[in-house]
Amino acid sequence: MKKLTCLTTLAAVLAITGLPLRAAAGDDKSAPNFTGTWKLTHSSTNTQARPAEYTLKLKLNGSALTGTLGNVSKVNGKSQPHEWAITEAKVQGNEIFFTVTHPPVAGNGPDSTTTYKGEISGDIIKGTCELEWMGETHTRGWEAKRVIAPNSP
Repeated sequence: MKKLTCLTTLAAVLAITGLPLRAAAGDDKSAPNFTGTWKLTHSSTNTQARPAEYTLKLKLNGSALTGTLGNVSKVNGKSQPHEWAITEAKVQGNEIFFTVTHPPVAGNGPDSTTTYKGEISGDIIKGTCELEWMGETHTRGWEAKRVIAPNSP
């Protein structure tokens, strides 16, 4: 009987103060929405290098995440747009994981593969990525800022 009285009293206090009574912890959190267009930059230890800017387009449909990563590079003085499909994409809570594989932007050589892991907070995703190319692996940070939200024209 004491438990029932305590629960009744707690419910009354919450009702009077206007605080909602939740059935389970975490009910007030909605799943993050990764859908949209993002400007992605990689961090570098080279302070003189201008960070490369990429366009990341993501679409989350249920649990399926699809998208592309692209940029515009200058080769021999000419701008060349590039866009590559993301693969192995998944979302777990507020974390995102995906891979991008593409041939060299200029010249010949083997494809490079970059694996991204990040965490969303509002309209910013921050994380680390591992670039594998010619038998070497390089790790660096990345950040993406949403520039076009879902349902935008």
